[in-house]
Amino acid sequence: MTEAGSEREQVFDALFRENIGGIASYCRRHSRSPGEVDDAVAEVFLTAWRRLDDVPPGTGARAWLYATARRVMANQARARARRGRLHDKLSAQPVTRQAAAGSLAGRVQDALAALGARDREVLLLAEWEGLTPAEIATVLRCPGVTVRGRLHRARRRFRAAFESQEAAEAPAAGRSPLARSGS
Repeated sequence: MTEAGSEREQVFDALFRENIGGIASYCRRHSRSPGEVDDAVAEVFLTAWRRLDDVPPGTGARAWLYATARRVMANQARARARRGRLHDKLSAQPVTRQAAAGSLAGRVQDALAALGARDREVLLLAEWEGLTPAEIATVLRCPGVTVRGRLHRARRRFRAAFESQEAAEAPAAGRSPLARSGS
């Protein structure tokens, strides 16, 4: 390790040792669960490590860490609110998976379930959340051209999965009642 790297680690270690207790207490008072506390404290000190050159020297470091913790806690609260709204939105939908069997909603759910996680994520961000490819690129932290390619492939795979379900259901729906009864 270089001398500068070692010095950087020493500065961070001292910052961490001097402030971990206070930052953890602050996060504990402003969170809803122990898991949130751990995540918040980790995020605060990860930010401090990444931006160590921006952390003011001396007593200014403590205030900087608390300001960072405040922003981290606010981000967690916004994420919790978004999850709550999404849960409410999904709970309010009258169509259940069982009731939707054979319906358009059921086929859409089944086609989505047939996709990989990456395809499902990019497709839902575009179609459910209404994000543009540029916004999705920001969310996924990748270039816009990558998102456009992923989105194109996800739509193609979704269409194939949806159409294969439709094709599988069509022969059963097209049979006469006599053919179904075995006569």
